[in-house]
Amino acid sequence: MATPHIRGLLCLLYGLFCSFAYANEAPNAPSVTFYYGNEPPVELLSQFDWIVVEAANIDPTEQRLLKQHGGQPFAYVSIGELDSWRDTDTPLPSDALVTKNDAWDSQVADLTHPAWRSFLIEEHVRPLWDAGYRGIFLDTLDSYRLFAPDGAEAERQQAALIEIIHELREQFPGIQLLLNRGFEILEHVHGDIVGVAAESLYQGWNPSTNVFGAVPDEDQSWLYQQLTQVRDRYRLPAIAIDYVPANNRALARETAQRIHAEGFIPWVSVPQLNQMGVGLIEPMPRRVLILFDKANTEAGELAYTSAHQYLAMPLEYLGYGAEYLDVNGPLPNDLLHGRYAGVVTWFSQPLTNAPAYSAWLQRQMEHGLRTAIVGLPGVPLSGALGNLMGLREVYGISPQGLTVVDHDDVANFEGLPQPLPEPQTGYELIGNGLTTAHLTLRDQDGRQLAPIVTGSWGGLASYPWVFQEANEYQKRWNLDPFAFLQRALALPEIPIPDATTENGARYWMTQIDGDAFVSRADLPGTPFTGELMLSDILMRYQVPTTVSIIEGEIGPEGLYPQYRSILEPLAQRIFALPWVEVATHTFSHPFEWENLKENDLAGQGETLAKFNYNMPIPNYRFSLRREIEGSTDYINRNLAPADKPVKVVLWTGNALPPEQALAIADELGLRNLNGGNTSVTHSNPTMTRVSPMLRPQGRYLQVYAPQINENVYTNYMLGPLWGYRRAIETYQITDQPRRLKPIDIYYHFYSAASPGALRALHQVYEYVLTQETLPLYASDWSDVATQWYHTGIARHLDGGWMVKGADHMRTLRLPTSLGWPDLQRSSNVAGVREIPSGRYVALSGESGATLYLTTNPPQTPHLRYANGRITEWQRHSPRHISLNLAAEQVPLNVELAATQGCQVKADARQEQRGNSTLLTFGRSHAERIEVICASR
Repeated sequence: MATPHIRGLLCLLYGLFCSFAYANEAPNAPSVTFYYGNEPPVELLSQFDWIVVEAANIDPTEQRLLKQHGGQPFAYVSIGELDSWRDTDTPLPSDALVTKNDAWDSQVADLTHPAWRSFLIEEHVRPLWDAGYRGIFLDTLDSYRLFAPDGAEAERQQAALIEIIHELREQFPGIQLLLNRGFEILEHVHGDIVGVAAESLYQGWNPSTNVFGAVPDEDQSWLYQQLTQVRDRYRLPAIAIDYVPANNRALARETAQRIHAEGFIPWVSVPQLNQMGVGLIEPMPRRVLILFDKANTEAGELAYTSAHQYLAMPLEYLGYGAEYLDVNGPLPNDLLHGRYAGVVTWFSQPLTNAPAYSAWLQRQMEHGLRTAIVGLPGVPLSGALGNLMGLREVYGISPQGLTVVDHDDVANFEGLPQPLPEPQTGYELIGNGLTTAHLTLRDQDGRQLAPIVTGSWGGLASYPWVFQEANEYQKRWNLDPFAFLQRALALPEIPIPDATTENGARYWMTQIDGDAFVSRADLPGTPFTGELMLSDILMRYQVPTTVSIIEGEIGPEGLYPQYRSILEPLAQRIFALPWVEVATHTFSHPFEWENLKENDLAGQGETLAKFNYNMPIPNYRFSLRREIEGSTDYINRNLAPADKPVKVVLWTGNALPPEQALAIADELGLRNLNGGNTSVTHSNPTMTRVSPMLRPQGRYLQVYAPQINENVYTNYMLGPLWGYRRAIETYQITDQPRRLKPIDIYYHFYSAASPGALRALHQVYEYVLTQETLPLYASDWSDVATQWYHTGIARHLDGGWMVKGADHMRTLRLPTSLGWPDLQRSSNVAGVREIPSGRYVALSGESGATLYLTTNPPQTPHLRYANGRITEWQRHSPRHISLNLAAEQVPLNVELAATQGCQVKADARQEQRGNSTLLTFGRSHAERIEVICASR
């Protein structure tokens, strides 16, 4: 898609530098962004108040997402020019287009011509209005000066411009018009518009020479006076747009601060406006672009790539979600620095499109995008690319005679690298100071090689120095992936959205996959497993539990309709329990989703255990909609209470549903869970056994289970049958030193089939009950995990942090270097708790929050811990707070900090412990607490 430009006339006539920025004129001034690139980063743009876009590059879903946090999209409209790439339904007469603007390859219009005005309103603005845009950004207001620089003709054009603006207001009631310049007509239209933008206040760009630079003092002074008049005389937001090189983020921030200090709203970006720049806020890019070689990946499935299996989890812990892109397909043309925190690759062999990819990578790196390369780089790191990275490749190195000269902790995480017996490619540092070695080797010829390096461009951890690997299940990191990614991508210290914790407590969910609901237990009387699970587990542990069944097991169209009269009433009794959430485990329990196609006959293909790719239900032809929607309808009609329908789909088998399956679940309003393989234990204590949280599929997110089910711990129930108690080790290792996962007690009905498995299940429950947890349903945590991916974190020019979209995901983990929350200045921040796993800031549950930081722990009343969720929060004054909390199915326990000498009002048992108050309610429903402290 072609990209429009903001085209100030002074730039065209006098060759002045042009630029784009946004400035803050008052405490309530809107934050403003301009982005005309393809595939807009809506998760970043939506954090702004005013969002100026090229509507041709925005689809309806993206337009909706732009408004998700209350922002106002403005569609770009060139009022004085016709872009060469923009299609028109009605040919314009030749006298309506007066001259050519060669700088932008466009035609300049006669604003007085009726045909132009009709085209502008009917073919440009009205379609935008019908598409839902209520804001229009009017550009090229003064292009008429190319053929009428002054005099009577210029006055006629200005009068026509005023009439057009008035007509837009009449034709489209409530439309918000934002102007680019147009200073000479402001006296006549200031009441019709919401603000004025102008380019090149301090930093600009010359389209003729393609050179960036400072705007001359005389032109700065003139524009400063114009913007001041907009702000002071007309009381309108005055927006200054400046341009700086894409790779000079420091200058962009400095320029934005300078504009803001003058009382204007800044936006600092590149001339094409296809980079996320810096404005009144600077959204922190929380996505990393992971490139993978789909053609050389099993089934083309990103879940089988090393980058997804091993790097996505450390990135998530550091606060960054992964976007995946096939390196063999079209690569983004827009500048990605500012949009992504970096690019990550882990290829297993050379790429077929190496020249094109190498050129693309070099261009992005030259413009400031950092790259973390793990394994094979896929392309030769030579020539200009090698020079940029400060590396020279050395081929055919014999592992014989290789010795370790030096290393640091980045190269010694779970074991020190050992040379492998195969020829290798090594890298020498060129010596330009761009690169630092974390592992240095010497070969038998005396050359020093650096297989693990970081530098100003990113980092490289080359094969075979990443892992020590015995087999698929026995790997150890040589590389510290957390430290390497932090350094390679130069990830900034930010408040990190966290999906493991809320109100200082670790999340705990419990889920039962429906498998073997139809089986018999190996106990006297051979009861159905569902009967035993109900009596021994569900009635004993009355905590939030998500329970699913497989329709194909017990339904009338399933494999065992003869048991329907027994099993359906049993499922009804389970689903009626107040602490049970209803879920579906599909209709035919697909085992290998990627191998099933619509209308496939069930049970075809090579046998996998008893079944094939799904259960062999007679005459059933596979249908994604039947699996998800059909099973949901069956449960809702026959098993679930009328007021408690299915809320979750728990994926089956290898748990790799295609995008269409996720789309169907989303359409039905179902949350989704399952997949991943987190099963780290003390006998295999490696982070390679900790899976990521999310698997993106198109516009949708699959949410993996935090820990794997008992299958892995029991060797698929072949023994030891007590093996699931080792899940306790997984909970411990994924809690410290880093809290990587919440707790998930995740099992099947067949855990009730043997005494050993049932005892292990009791041991797991009893352990978790000793932990400080916040119990919740699988649907709730699925919402937390999904929102984690989309939560916006932006740095305000005044030093605060803006958080958008955090009503489900309610926790920020603070690096200790950032200090503590300043509760007086912050909004919708309820408290903080520091534990060995980290410093966790509790948000109130509002969709937006503002966090200011200070060097000292808070000394005013705040929430330190609760095993329930905040339903209402208010800080009336520094020493007066009130809040409502509710625990899900368990007694509510709360700790309030800094309450010594304060009055705590709550219908609960109170205990003063140091400077904290502990409240025990003994009930699970919503409870109100008020803290009032005497003034100091």
